[in-house]
Amino acid sequence: MLYFTSFVNILGGLALFLFGVDQSSRFFRENMSANARNSMARFTKKKAQAFLLGVVLSALTQSSTIATSFAVGFVDVGMLSFAGSLIVMMGASLGGTFVSFLLSLNLFDYAPLMFGVSYFLCKSRNKWVSSGFGVLRCLALIFLGMQVLGLGTKTLFADPEFSRLMTRWASDALVMGIIAFIGSGVLQSSSAIMALGIALAASNALPATSALPIALGAHIGSTTMVVLAGMSGSLSAQRLGYATFFFKLLGGLIFLCFLPFVHRTFVSLGISAAQELVYGQVLIATFNILVFLPFPQFLTWIGVRLVSGSGSLSEPRYIDEKILDVPELAVMLLSKEMGRLSNYMEAYLQMLLEPQQRNGALFGKLPRAIADLCESCQEFAYHIRVPAEEEKVSEDFTIISYTMSILRGMSKLLTGSIRSHLESTAVHDALRALLGNGVWERWCKLSRKCMRSALCAFVIGEKGQVHALESQEAELAGLSNQIRREVGESTSYDRNASRAVRLVSLMQGFLAMAKEVAEGEEFTKKQARYSTGRAFSEWKEGAVSGD
Repeated sequence: MLYFTSFVNILGGLALFLFGVDQSSRFFRENMSANARNSMARFTKKKAQAFLLGVVLSALTQSSTIATSFAVGFVDVGMLSFAGSLIVMMGASLGGTFVSFLLSLNLFDYAPLMFGVSYFLCKSRNKWVSSGFGVLRCLALIFLGMQVLGLGTKTLFADPEFSRLMTRWASDALVMGIIAFIGSGVLQSSSAIMALGIALAASNALPATSALPIALGAHIGSTTMVVLAGMSGSLSAQRLGYATFFFKLLGGLIFLCFLPFVHRTFVSLGISAAQELVYGQVLIATFNILVFLPFPQFLTWIGVRLVSGSGSLSEPRYIDEKILDVPELAVMLLSKEMGRLSNYMEAYLQMLLEPQQRNGALFGKLPRAIADLCESCQEFAYHIRVPAEEEKVSEDFTIISYTMSILRGMSKLLTGSIRSHLESTAVHDALRALLGNGVWERWCKLSRKCMRSALCAFVIGEKGQVHALESQEAELAGLSNQIRREVGESTSYDRNASRAVRLVSLMQGFLAMAKEVAEGEEFTKKQARYSTGRAFSEWKEGAVSGD
C-alpha cells in the first residue's frame, strides 16, 4: 500500500507539473497583446535581440515549440534570416533552464499560498494585475506538482531496501543519461526530467556522478520536441528542427569530453547533487551556445542539406496552425501561401494553352495541388481571429479573405471547365483549324498576358500592371467578340464551334476574376512589403522537385 500511494503521488505530481508547464504556454498565447507581438517583430533585427527573444519566449512559456513557431513565422515573412532563427533557438535553449533554476530555490512549501492568491487576483479587471498573477498561477501549479512529486519520492525512499536498490541503479551515469534522453523525448519536456532528478536528489537517491549525465541527456533529448514539431510543419520548420537537433547533439558530445573535469570542479566547490543538476543544465546550454554562436551558417547548411525542399506540391509551405495566435503574422503568412497558389494557377494555365510546355508528371499533379492548397488556405483563413483593436490587421485580413474567395472560384474554374476544354491536344488542333492559326495563337498569347499581369499585380504589388491589364483585357475582349462573330457567321456550326464560343466565355470570366484580384490596391501594397514574384520559367524548375 505504501508503494502504491508513493507511485500515485509521483505520477500525479509529474502530471500536475506538466500541466503547469502547458498552462504557461497557453496563458502566453492567449494573453499576448498586439504591442508585445510588434515588439517581438522588432527584436528580430539584430543578433543579440533575436537571442534575447528566444530566451524570453522559452522562459515565459517553457516551450521550445512556441519559439520555433515564431522563428519560422518570422523567416517565412522575411523578417528574419534562417541563420537568425537559429539564434532564436539558441536563446530558447538557455531560457528553457529558467524553470529548473526556480525549482532549485526550493519554494515548494509556498506553492499552495501562491496558487490561492494568484487564482483570485488573476480574475482582476486590471489587465496588468490579471496578467502578472496569471503567470504566478502557472508557476504555482509547477511548484505544486513538485511538492506532490517530492512527497511521493520521500515516502518511497524512506524504505531502506528500496533506497539502496535505487541508489545502486542510479549510480550508473551512462544509463541515467540515456534514460534522461529518452524520457525528455517521450514526455516532450526536459523540465519534467529535471524535476524528477531534483526530487531524487532531495531524497538522497541520486549520486552526484549521475547529475551531469542526466542534465546532458535531457538537453539533447529536448530537441525531439523541435524535430517532431517541424516534421508536420513548413519547409523552414523542418530545416530548423534538424539544425537545432544537430546544434544540441554536437554541442552535447563536445561537452561530454569536459564532463569529468566539470564534475570534479563542482565537487571541490561543495555543490550538492541537486545543485549540480541545475547548474550543470545551465552550463551545458551556455557552453553549447558559445561553441556554435559564431557558426550559424554551418547549422544553416546542415538544415538545408537534410531537408532539400522536395515534397508534395499540395503541402502548405508557410501557413501553420501554431502561429494562429499571432494574427498579424498569420495574415502575412497566408498572403505568402496565396502568392504560391497563384503561381501554380499561372503555370497550369500556361501549360493548358501551350501543350509543348507540359511536363508529364507536373502537369498531372497541378490540378490536385491547386485544389488542395486552395482548401488549406481557405481553412487557415477561417481560423484566424483578429482582435477588434487591431484595425490595420483587421483591414488587411478583410481584403485578403475576399481575395481568397475569388482565388477559390478561379481555381475551380481553371481545374474544371477550362481544363476540360484545353487538356486534350486534339482540341487545340481542332480550334486552330477552325479559327485559323494566327487568331488562335493571338488569343492564347493575350490570355496568358492578362493572367500574368493580373497575378504580378497581386503577388508583387506593381500598380502599373493593373493599367497594362486593362489595355490587354480590352484587346482580348475585342478579339473574343471577333471570334464569336466569325463562328456565328460560319455556315457549319459544329461541336468545335460550340466549344470555341464556350471557351472564350469561360476565359473572359476567369480573367475578370483575376482582374478583380489585381485591383485590390490595399492588398497589393501589403504584398509589396512581404512577397516577391517569380516568372513561370523560374518557378517551373523548382516545382518539378516540389520546391
